[in-house]
Amino acid sequence: MTDTTDASQAMVVVQITHKILPEYVERYVEATLANAHATRKEQGNIRFDLLQDANDPCTFQLYEVYNGKSAQQAHLTSAHFATWKEAVQGVFADRSFAKFSAVHIP
Repeated sequence: MTDTTDASQAMVVVQITHKILPEYVERYVEATLANAHATRKEQGNIRFDLLQDANDPCTFQLYEVYNGKSAQQAHLTSAHFATWKEAVQGVFADRSFAKFSAVHIP
């Protein structure tokens, strides 16, 4: 059976790894939690988790799920995302980003 789901409406999963400079971990966590709380209130957000590596307290994962590309794009233009970007400027030692489309499972 072929899935005819409109790709623009497929769930979007974003996984981001942030390596934070040690002196900025507290600032990063505070700003990211504020962003996560606001994002969870967005109409198209399904999930937003902030995870800290158990072996490296300077490494974090953001796991975000949106109900479509437009919801994820709306998040990137939100006021709280802009506030987060300003608050975390200069805190990163490294970062990477992966974006996935959910496979339709009935």
